[in-house]
Amino acid sequence: MEDELINLKLSSKQMVMASKKCEKNHQKQLKAVEKAIKQGNREGAQIYAQNAIREKTQGMNYLRLSSRLDAVGARLETAVRTKQVSFLSKIPRARLHAPHCSIL
Repeated sequence: MEDELINLKLSSKQMVMASKKCEKNHQKQLKAVEKAIKQGNREGAQIYAQNAIREKTQGMNYLRLSSRLDAVGARLETAVRTKQVSFLSKIPRARLHAPHCSIL
């Protein structure tokens, strides 16, 4: 379960990085729109604008997915900790405080 938790955290970070990349591409497309408008290329500006909108939407989708992965990761982490605590609560107290105990 702990391996899955690590994988979820890594996936979440990858989604955030992909979102930042989409934001860069969005800004690049907006600059291309401005350039096309200045040159009088209305059709090209429209295509660049559509690309910019798509990049912005894709970036937001990546952030949404990252947030969901973080939420699942938090739930999984809580489950792992609860499992550890319940395991320790089942062990007799005398064993926990013994000098040769390797549990704690």
